[in-house]
Amino acid sequence: MKIDTDAIFEAFQRTLALVDDAERQRLERILHASQDSVQRAVVDLVRAIAEEVNAAASHLHAEVAYGPDGPEFTVDAAPAAEEGASIEFEFDTGEIERLTLRLPSELKELAALAAEQHGVSLNTWLTRLVSREAARRAAPERGRERERRGGPGSRGGRGPGQSLKGWIGG
Repeated sequence: MKIDTDAIFEAFQRTLALVDDAERQRLERILHASQDSVQRAVVDLVRAIAEEVNAAASHLHAEVAYGPDGPEFTVDAAPAAEEGASIEFEFDTGEIERLTLRLPSELKELAALAAEQHGVSLNTWLTRLVSREAARRAAPERGRERERRGGPGSRGGRGPGQSLKGWIGG
């Protein structure tokens, strides 16, 4: 979906029709000069919405990208994890904790079947699943912490609207 701010400025034009000519011309110049700033603010708002969608819905991927016709907002199904994909653990295997998990028998059977299809034990399959979900949920927080510290991968103090992603061409 194209992010189009023209409707915002059209609404202002209808309101400006109520103002006398000299004042209208002055306000139109101000509106014209603010178009880029308003578009940047709207894109930043939509980008924040995309981040919220990504954090809340693991089955969706939302983003704002620049296409040939300007900024666009897209929402797609998140790419499925590769079947049987292994997860690299960064845990000290000497510190294993025991957990009693109570599941309905049907759910346990489904989980055991899924583990069998992946060629691993139920314990390994559940551990990988919990690890993957914990890492996914922790990723946005790690990014925010990195930005607060200004570490690698941070935006280096740049404010909203100062980074572009997408298509550039002519």
